[in-house]
This record gives sequence, structure tokens and C-alpha cells, in this order.
Amino acid sequence: MPKGHRLFSDQLDRVTFSAYFLGAVVPLIALAVVVERYVLPTLADGNAAAALVGLVLCAATLTLGSFLVLRRTTRRSLQRMDRDNRRLSALLRASGVLASVEHVTEATERAARFALELADAPNAYLFVRGAGETRTSLAATAGDDAEKLYEVHAPRLNEIPPLVLESARPLVRGSEGGFAALAVPLPGDPKPLGVILAVRPSPSAEFSAEETNALSTLGALAAVALNNGDLRDAQRNFFAHVTDILVSALDAHLEFHQGHGQRVAQLANRVGRSLGLDDLGMQRLHFAALLHDIGMLKMDRTQQMNPKTCDRHTVIGSRMLGRIRLWKDLAPIVHHHHEWWDGSGYPDGIAGAEIPLESRIIAVCDAFDSMSSQSSYRDARRTSEALAELEACQGTQFDPDVVQAFRALADAGHLDLQRD
Repeated sequence: MPKGHRLFSDQLDRVTFSAYFLGAVVPLIALAVVVERYVLPTLADGNAAAALVGLVLCAATLTLGSFLVLRRTTRRSLQRMDRDNRRLSALLRASGVLASVEHVTEATERAARFALELADAPNAYLFVRGAGETRTSLAATAGDDAEKLYEVHAPRLNEIPPLVLESARPLVRGSEGGFAALAVPLPGDPKPLGVILAVRPSPSAEFSAEETNALSTLGALAAVALNNGDLRDAQRNFFAHVTDILVSALDAHLEFHQGHGQRVAQLANRVGRSLGLDDLGMQRLHFAALLHDIGMLKMDRTQQMNPKTCDRHTVIGSRMLGRIRLWKDLAPIVHHHHEWWDGSGYPDGIAGAEIPLESRIIAVCDAFDSMSSQSSYRDARRTSEALAELEACQGTQFDPDVVQAFRALADAGHLDLQRD
């Protein structure tokens, strides 16, 4: 017999039986003792005595039956409470996870996985609305057999999302073909954004009202996540295109170092990855490297090589970026990319680890590209000479760890440098 069905398999059974024993069995035993000792001797009629004993036995039987019914009812109630608590816990986790997603694809995949748990189904799908009001496309699957099941039942599964989009209400459907489905909309204005579909392999496996409500709540959370992910994707797209426009404008404005920003960014990306920067750090490093000389845009071309005015481009650039919300995190990196490891750089004269790591990386890559690229005012140095200059300046101008990482990548051929 399964452990969950044994009479005293858990604490609930023990507590229930204790209550039954103290509240029913002990009083019955006491009653039987009183009847046997004081009542039966006074009865002359044997039939009356037998009837009294039968009455006590019937009372005992009814009490035992009541205990079993109470035990079963209590167990079912606690099981339902446990399922509800697990759904609530899953919804809370889904809320936190979906609120932090950055991309639309991430939102669809996470929502599909949570659908498995909330609908207690082995397979789940998320469809998103296409150009038409009821046209959908499969965006994510979850479950070990989800893709295989979809291949077998694709025509019938694809019939469900348009119906949900049209009605904007949950839909439960069984099928003689071998599955049962629960579909809920992802609320949108004016039409739902998509549909979450949970599928069980048995057509008789009904979905409860609680499961429908939980999946509907997940649908609402997923709709918010899709909107947020789409907005963040649009922001990143805008960010990348505007950055490209500014870099092109900077190249056109400068009379030297055409393509300097792109080359510094390419080098910095490789060095940053080798030093273990996370994805957010890599993103900051890439765009800061592209825009590290953006302050030059506000300087007259005739002053670009004047040391007295050129040094101001870090402060000007950081102010330009700091006023723009999407670029605010880049401002400190641009501000400090000409600081020296020993504290003799500009604009603030900070030293060592006080300088942002991204700024230290850009400083090395900026110097290398400036030395090794042809400009309008001097000839390019050989790669070996530029690398030797970096090593000569480590510990004074440059962070030694960054220089060593740069040198290791160069020696391994990972910087796409022309060797000599």
C-alpha cells in the first residue's frame, strides 16, 4: 500500500486519531464499563440487556465511521490547501522572474515553464499574436515531450489560440485524439497579445477552476513581461542606432583616427571578456569605448591637438552622456579613461582601483590603437613597438593586469593584429 494511504502515515493521521480516541473511544469505554457494572445487573430481561449492548456497539461503529469520514475530509482539505499554497508560491516566483526579464524571447520561455507548474501539466506552449487579429505563431515550448506532441497534434493545437484571441477568455478542450488542453489569453489592448496553452496527454484529464485561475494570472504577468521586454528591446535598438550615428559624426568631425572608436571597442571587448566582466559590464565597456572621445564633437577642429584644450574632452563627453538616461552609466567610464594608474592622469588625478575597470581597459586599448594606427599627424608604430610601449608604461600609466591581459591576447593571436 502506498505510504500516503497508510492509516497512520503522517502527523495528520496521528492527531486525528488522538482526537478521536480521547473524544470518542475513551467515553465509549467508560460508558460500556458503567453499563456493564451498574446497568446490566439491574435488568432482568435478557432482550433488554442485549439491546443495550447493541446500542453501545452501534454508537461505537458510528463513531469510528465519523472518524474515517473526518480523516478523509481533513486530508482532502489539507491537500487542496497545499496545492493552493504551491500555486501561490509559483505565482510569486513568476511575478519576480517575469518582472526582471530583458527580452521578449526570455519572457515567453519563462512564462511557458511556469505554466507547467501552475497547470500541473507535462507540456505547455506560448503563442504570440501576429499581424492579424487572430493569427498566432508558436513562440516558446516547455516540457520534455512538448515538441514531439506539437508535431503530432499541430493542426488541432493551432485551432485553439485563435478562438481564445477572439473571445479573450480561457478555453478548456478535450480531444479524442489523445490530449486535453487549457488555454488562457495574455491580456492586451484591444486584443490579447497571445495565448498560454497547457496540455495533458489524456483527454479525460480535466483542469480545475483553481488551475484555470492560476494560469490566467500567469497570462496577465506574461503580458506585462512581453510589453516590458518589447520596450527594452526597442530601447536597445535605439541605443545602438543612435550610438552608430554619433560615432559616424565623430569620425567625420575628427581630422585623424578615422574608425578609432570602433577599433578601440573591438579590442576592449576581447580584453574585458578575458578579465571576466559580466554581461552588463561588457555592455557598458563596449558603448563607452565607442563613445570615449565623444566630447571632441563640442571642440573646434583647430583645437583637437592642443593639449590645453584637448584634455577637456573627457569632462565634456561625460557631461554629454550623463544628461541622457540611457547613457548615464557610461559617463563615469568616459570621464576617467585618461586617468593614470599612478594618479598623474586627468581630469581628477585618481589612481589604482579608484579608476573604473572599464576606463582602465579603454585606456590601454585607446593608447595601443593610437600608436599602431596611421594618423594625419604621425606614422603608425609597428605592433611590437606599441606592445613594448604598453609594457614599459604598466604600473605608471596603465593597470598592469590589463596590460598583461592585452599582451596575452596579442600573443595568442586573439586581437586580429597584424604581427611583425
